[in-house]
Amino acid sequence: MRCVVYFGVFAILVSSAMADDALTIRSAVTTLSSGRTVVVSGDLICASRPLPLFYTRRQFAPAWSAADGQELLAAIRDAGSDGLDPADYHLAAIARTSDGDARDLLLTDSFFLLASHLLAGRVDPATIEPTWCLEPRGNDLVAALETALEIHGVRVTIARMPPAHRDYVALRNALAAYRRMATVGGWQKLDEGRSLRLGHSGGPVTQLAARLVASGELARASEAFDSTMDAAVRRFQQLHGLAADGVVGPRTRAELNVTLADRVRQVELNLERWRWLPSNLGDPHALINIPSFSLVVTERDHTVIAMRIVVGKEYQQTPIFSGTITEVVFSPDWNVPNSIATKELWPKERKAPGYLAHEHIEILPGGRLRQTPGPWNSLGLIKFNIPNPYDVYLHDTPARQLFEQNARAFSHGCMRVEKPAELAAWLLRDQPAWTSDRIDRESRRGIERTVEVKKPLAVHVLYWTAFVDEAGELTFAPDIYHRDARLDEAMRRPPSRF
Repeated sequence: MRCVVYFGVFAILVSSAMADDALTIRSAVTTLSSGRTVVVSGDLICASRPLPLFYTRRQFAPAWSAADGQELLAAIRDAGSDGLDPADYHLAAIARTSDGDARDLLLTDSFFLLASHLLAGRVDPATIEPTWCLEPRGNDLVAALETALEIHGVRVTIARMPPAHRDYVALRNALAAYRRMATVGGWQKLDEGRSLRLGHSGGPVTQLAARLVASGELARASEAFDSTMDAAVRRFQQLHGLAADGVVGPRTRAELNVTLADRVRQVELNLERWRWLPSNLGDPHALINIPSFSLVVTERDHTVIAMRIVVGKEYQQTPIFSGTITEVVFSPDWNVPNSIATKELWPKERKAPGYLAHEHIEILPGGRLRQTPGPWNSLGLIKFNIPNPYDVYLHDTPARQLFEQNARAFSHGCMRVEKPAELAAWLLRDQPAWTSDRIDRESRRGIERTVEVKKPLAVHVLYWTAFVDEAGELTFAPDIYHRDARLDEAMRRPPSRF
């Protein structure tokens, strides 16, 4: 459940809004407190709960000096560096408003709007992500504004609101770099044509070289598809979620032809996703990124384990959630979910009697199905329990060939891990009896055994289509669940009352 820290997001609009010529701070507070709207210089006052509290505490006195107002305006103009639109924060209305109380109200509302968006996101994720259950960062925005005005530190206070995580900072820096790229023209789309590869030359190769130079994969233009360009193409492919084969075929050409403006927007959307996260991810913690099919365990800001994973199909999506790995299960059996039994396994049994027995699946009372432990088991040899509302978990798989696929959305929602034994050894590292040899023996024993993890590992299952990798490279991943467009639409709506 999302617990919105900036006083809850909701929209209550009624037809009777206060006119500017009747407006004072006291009358605006009274109107907002009654659930009605206040419009100042054509702009809706959104902070319908924190703003009345702020002014009531100061007995309805104006709050903003000219210098503090200029500090706030500077912070608003800089909101674009975090992927936000400065126009959302009353810039035009403040510029055209000379009345003291009206301007004061606009400045206060601007502060609360910008601070809340930087702190916990412009969009409430629960409104567009049906499985969202992460806790956002918290702050007392009224107290923050009171302190900021007291010490004349409005801009500094705003600057402390975004996530401090190094990956957010790196992504924000990448946004700035891409915007600088836009000022010098960005890149041109490639013409349609045959696939390009090592040894080719001519006009299409020259055009490809110019495209790679513009985005930084290639140092200088070339007329020949030589080994240097081959390396540049492979690098581009690696940074865009493609198989790095060096061939500019239809999929690579499509990624090359994504406009710079679209890439900038993709980075902005993923900065927003970062703002939805809690401030403390845990140390150590595991980050699972669904679009990049990856799991990374970080301890003291260093990667200790990294591996490929398999995630849910588009129609059986892996949910976004936070949890902890509490148990390692060796030689797990698989209690088949009713949905899978009904839709997939029973039809196979009816079509080919004996199918269930061949797959080591037992029929339990009531028609429930259970697959016995062993190398044939769909969960593989090791399972990792993560208590959560969706009953998903990490597990091994006998289908090891899937990890060789570039796109790995094949599961029913759970996440299959490439290196289960390595992850188990790390989770049980403070239990000396669990050596690598013992882990291997228990995994293959054929009798289920559950071992408690003494220090549960925080796990965050997330959805990033743009991120900065361990090498500091801006990386794009396929939007496998088509969520970017939904977030983009929500980000373009007018800010909501809260």
